[in-house]
Amino acid sequence: MRLVSEKSPLPRLLVFPFGILGLFGLAVVRFKPNLVLQLAHCPLRDMTGVPCPTCGGTHAAVALAHGRWADAFAANPLITAGLVLFGIWLLTGILSTMAPGLRRDLVLTSMEKRTARILAVLSFLAAWAWEIFR
Repeated sequence: MRLVSEKSPLPRLLVFPFGILGLFGLAVVRFKPNLVLQLAHCPLRDMTGVPCPTCGGTHAAVALAHGRWADAFAANPLITAGLVLFGIWLLTGILSTMAPGLRRDLVLTSMEKRTARILAVLSFLAAWAWEIFR
């Protein structure tokens, strides 16, 4: 794993439209949590009774928006980790836009890419097991 000079500005520049959507989502879950929780339904759970890997994601987002990290992690660890990583991506994109010297791309070897894919699948399956057995 190594950092190299930025090859394309697109991933960095995508931070801005996604950041605006993220801020809108944050405002909604922060100031209208009951509305969001009423609208959240899992089609898989409704049809089969089996929760999907993202069940509890809305509760996790609401808890994170209110600063309740432990509640967010208990609601759905996968969504909580994803939202935290999304926030980190937003911050690094904004910082690297403001400071051109920070513009870097992360380059992974083929083995590191394979390991990352395996870890992603295992995380997904672990989150699903968490939802089913809790």
